[in-house]
Amino acid sequence: MTLSIVDAVSDPGRTGRANEDGYGSGGRFAWIIDGATGLSDAPLLDAPSDAAWLTAVANQALSELAPTALDAGALLADAARIAERRFLAERKRSPAERYEIPTAAVLLAEFGDGVVAIAELGDCGVYIDTDAGLTRIGGSERGKALEQENARRLGGGRGPEVVAFLRRLRNFANTPDGYAIFAPEANSADRARRHRVATEAGRALFVTDGFEAAIDYGLYDGPALILEAERELGGALGALRAAERDDPDCTRFPRFKPSDDATAMLVRFGGVQPR
Repeated sequence: MTLSIVDAVSDPGRTGRANEDGYGSGGRFAWIIDGATGLSDAPLLDAPSDAAWLTAVANQALSELAPTALDAGALLADAARIAERRFLAERKRSPAERYEIPTAAVLLAEFGDGVVAIAELGDCGVYIDTDAGLTRIGGSERGKALEQENARRLGGGRGPEVVAFLRRLRNFANTPDGYAIFAPEANSADRARRHRVATEAGRALFVTDGFEAAIDYGLYDGPALILEAERELGGALGALRAAERDDPDCTRFPRFKPSDDATAMLVRFGGVQPR
């Protein structure tokens, strides 16, 4: 199945701050990565940020391994093993608690003959548009609703109460009673959610939650976002940033920071494209 990137955009949430998102493609695979903003008082790694380090390591590993990978699950697991090896070798100190370990949402899609197979961890999403209709895969509506409710309850921002709450939550990452997420731990990919969509051709729009906020804010629905992406992803990004500038206190759209990193990638796959 042929695979080509139509357009992509990646924008940091704040000028002068590291962009902790990433995206790429290789062979029959395409992916998007959203590094979780660090909560440590001091970094573990010599990098623009610990999250940016993990995103860069994962992106490099996926790019190098994709041409010969067996499937999406194996590719994601191999990337996690490489991240663990490099983390142990490159970190300046051991994490004091689990919340200091960098994590990232990753959505990886394999475009095979007649099927798109997906392995994903976290809250990135992909909209697969074919003649059969539009399908969204990735993350969970419950997780998104809980995040918005917590932001509303705590008042958003990054005050001491918010940071303490986020640290408690992140201490549950990749624990038996917690949530699954990509991390520099070899077994972090073991709990990846798997999906399959039967299709021969179409378009796929990969999004981080920072970009998909354009839907949360009511600026687009799924079909409208696909149409805007076909015109230019920069248009949707501009509308998103304008909405966030109009809500600097994070009250109209409850969130933990005024603007998140926002990344999207539109790809075409297969032969005949959907109308």
